[in-house]
Amino acid sequence: MTVPDFRRRFMVLAAPGGLAGTALLGILDGPRGALAFVLTFVLVCADFLWMSLGIEKALGGGSFKRTAAGFFLAGLAFRTILLLLALYAILRFLPRESLSVILGIGGALMLLAAAGALPARGG
Repeated sequence: MTVPDFRRRFMVLAAPGGLAGTALLGILDGPRGALAFVLTFVLVCADFLWMSLGIEKALGGGSFKRTAAGFFLAGLAFRTILLLLALYAILRFLPRESLSVILGIGGALMLLAAAGALPARGG
């Protein structure tokens, strides 16, 4: 299975999973719970896609020079800081919605595992 195929399968699962989770939490926990879930879910999905594309670019480039490795690590550090700040902002401005945040993280990670467990098409 190729990495782009894996990303495609993950996004095919993530779109309806995110919509279903948002609708369910909107009914059970109200609009603030749904907002916390969808923000966290999108954040985790974007994190996976960003990291996947970065690693694919780094490994697929043939010779990977030392300066490129430094830029890659600096980019990972910057991305991690941005994502942690975004997660902090979600928890700070929606403090009573921590269960929705946990469900957003867990739901995206479960869909990521399901995308890896599904058999590849045509092979």
